[in-house]
Amino acid sequence: MSALHLRRFLFPYRFLIQKKKSAASHWGKYGIIAEADIFSKGSEFHTWLVEEQKVNPETITKDQSKKHFARFVEDFNTATLPHEKYYDMETYERRMAAMRSGEFIPPSDDTYDPRADLKAINSAHKKRPAERDTYMSKEQLSELRRVQNERVEAGKMKLLGMDIKQNMGVRMDGSMFDE
Repeated sequence: MSALHLRRFLFPYRFLIQKKKSAASHWGKYGIIAEADIFSKGSEFHTWLVEEQKVNPETITKDQSKKHFARFVEDFNTATLPHEKYYDMETYERRMAAMRSGEFIPPSDDTYDPRADLKAINSAHKKRPAERDTYMSKEQLSELRRVQNERVEAGKMKLLGMDIKQNMGVRMDGSMFDE
């Protein structure tokens, strides 16, 4: 078959060839694992089995498990798994927890975005609205302090045997006890 015939034959399938080239450029993007890593990547592998392959990991044999893990390893190393959680489950869970709590999460791609940095810094420095510790005004608080000081003073005077005024250390509104 000549080169011209080969090119005509492969032309409709060129997207498959280009896809393979792009996968090769991402080799090891998330790290490289081997079949010996079945225990360290167990949670990711089991999640992938259940969600993508629709296989219960408890019902398959060891041999089937090894075959599925070999496919998982190939997809992991070529960065062709369908979701980021299959690469590092712990990081994905932390990211989702932060997202649920309302924190700013920078994009997960590998590009640098200076606006994302500025947004993260600004959100870290924003003063969060705090709930008021007290529901009294400053005047009411100063009145309470004055009454407390009078009570302490009355207690000391009582210990020394001095005469104490009747209204000392008692908070009165004036309108309530007037006769």
